[in-house]
Amino acid sequence: MLYGVFSDVHSNFQALEKVLETFKKNNIENFICCGDIVGYGPQPGECLKAIMALKNLTIVPGNHDAVVCGKMDAKWFNPSALLAIRIVNEELSGAMLGYLASLPDFVENEEFSLVHGSPKKHLTEYLINEEQFLNNLEFWKSAVCFIGHSHLPMYFQYREGGVFKDGITVGQKIIMDKTARYIFNPGSVGQPRDGNPLSSCAIYDSDNKSFQILRIAYDREKTQQLMKEKKMPQPLIDRLRFGL
Repeated sequence: MLYGVFSDVHSNFQALEKVLETFKKNNIENFICCGDIVGYGPQPGECLKAIMALKNLTIVPGNHDAVVCGKMDAKWFNPSALLAIRIVNEELSGAMLGYLASLPDFVENEEFSLVHGSPKKHLTEYLINEEQFLNNLEFWKSAVCFIGHSHLPMYFQYREGGVFKDGITVGQKIIMDKTARYIFNPGSVGQPRDGNPLSSCAIYDSDNKSFQILRIAYDREKTQQLMKEKKMPQPLIDRLRFGL
């Protein structure tokens, strides 16, 4: 079965629209979302509407989603992130907020596990190194776990003898070892932070056990213009240009 895996949309509808179009072109009908639909960007309502319409979707909330719907305190957010949420929060309907509030922080089924931050700290941990990966192994049981939060496309592999960690290059297909366990991060749809401004997502093939990162161009200037019109923080507007 093919899954479209995506994370950290961050209210960037121009990027999300292109990602969903790409999934459709690849005949993908099942979806995995690692959270943070809202925050930072100018169109949270449009993004939520599109995601809520997806069939066969497995989804968890991110920390921005949790703050918006009142499940998490905003005191840890930096001023720009907090201001961005306050500017667009009023655009979200009660049904949208209820949807975010209803999402489970952690999902585990026969195929995979899913969480925003890490299996150990669902909403807050940025899992980016081997030590963290090892410390999280006992908190999930499946062969593969999908995460987001760091906005960095990468993967970790554990098997008898050690841990392997690497970034994933564009188009690279990771063929999974059936004796190993993996954590995959598809990168960010709406606010990439790996120095590449193209939107990032992935295709997971559960039958052939592979994971492949895709990078997709979108109308970045339109997103930036909408952010300017809503008087969102300039640093958030500028970073989309550089993928930082």
